[in-house]
Amino acid sequence: MIRIILIALMSFVVNTFSKDFSNISNERIKQSDVFLPRPQKVVVSNSKNDILIKNPVKEITIMVFMNVKNDFYDAAVMALNEMEIIGSSDKVNIIAETGRRYINRDGKWEQGVRRFYIQKDTDEQINSKIVFKTNSYDMRGYKRAIEFVKWTKKKFPAKRYILILWEHGEWLDTEEGANKNIPAEEIGKIVRESGGVDILAFDGCLMQMAEVLTEVKDYTKIVVGSEETVAGYGYPYSFLLDAIVKNPNMSNEDIAKVIVESFDLFYDEGVIPATLSAVRSDKVAKLNILLSDFAKSAMQADEIEALKKAKNEVIRFDIFGKSDDPYKKLSFFADIYNFVDIVSKNISRKDKKSLKLKEKADSLKRFIENELVIIRRGSLVDRTGKSYEELAYGVSIFIPPVSVLPLEEIDLMLGVPYSSFKFARETGWSDFVKFIYEKTK
Repeated sequence: MIRIILIALMSFVVNTFSKDFSNISNERIKQSDVFLPRPQKVVVSNSKNDILIKNPVKEITIMVFMNVKNDFYDAAVMALNEMEIIGSSDKVNIIAETGRRYINRDGKWEQGVRRFYIQKDTDEQINSKIVFKTNSYDMRGYKRAIEFVKWTKKKFPAKRYILILWEHGEWLDTEEGANKNIPAEEIGKIVRESGGVDILAFDGCLMQMAEVLTEVKDYTKIVVGSEETVAGYGYPYSFLLDAIVKNPNMSNEDIAKVIVESFDLFYDEGVIPATLSAVRSDKVAKLNILLSDFAKSAMQADEIEALKKAKNEVIRFDIFGKSDDPYKKLSFFADIYNFVDIVSKNISRKDKKSLKLKEKADSLKRFIENELVIIRRGSLVDRTGKSYEELAYGVSIFIPPVSVLPLEEIDLMLGVPYSSFKFARETGWSDFVKFIYEKTK
């Protein structure tokens, strides 16, 4: 039913944005080279800082934290304009925070941050009401996101809250300055210290990982994210917001399905491969137990060839880009289900330890498909010819790369040793990673 409703809405959205979307090619997905049509001049009102408004409790407040003090500003303007096509309603608040890294030459918006109460309009300017602004504000740290969520909950209360983190994505510590990403641990702090949210959605790259889910599982009900990179265009906001605003009493799971289905339908219309999934947060603890059991069994069984085949053939996701890693042999983000499935199908012995490994692998597969993942969608194939629809089951994990890339170098990219991650400590996955490094050279 969700998909039927969204298909009915699709023609409106595609017609509205077909011109813009056609200009986004697969070669321009990389975050460092986002190509988007420039919007018209941004015009914003001269509202006072932190306007005090007495607002009623609504059904849903959608909070979009847009960390765009970087090369993504034009994409953010497009996203805001998409939101304005729908706008807030008497049942749904849509609040977006965004900023500019550089001074706007038109004089209307100098360097700083603005919070918008998204209001309906159909032109290419940002006309929504500014409910907070400052010219001396840093969006890079996780504390800024916490403050935004707390402030929004106080000013625009609701029965349920959806938080969308819109930025470069990737929890690797691979960038400097204004483009620095938020580490996984700090993402957990955002939802914990802001009092939790019903749905946490990542409009950013490579976020739907066991390592990230472990950090947020206790402070969310559902997590929506992509195993793969996300095009600069991001979510089709008018499409998904239209469904939510028209049906604000939908369950959390139905809202998550709307987000995933709308993303899939939108990108199916183009040439950009994409994945998105929704996960039940209260199932992540069991996921970690099953992963721990699988890892222990894999290290005890003498099935090195099965592990090596899985390491070499599993679908991986694009950390380094086409020019640096054309066949994804350096990537260490891989789909859990696909990895475990390859191991299970290539177990060669029938001794007790091998049979136990197969049992653990198959139990993990069934759990991912039947309990953990609410919905998963993938479109097209990656540049190595692997199908996202067939092989991306919704959650990825650290798997040592095919090419030689020392763990010490990966730790530098992560910002901290992988063994120090909460997920790695709780599951013993870091021991399994080292085991694969050593045994499958």
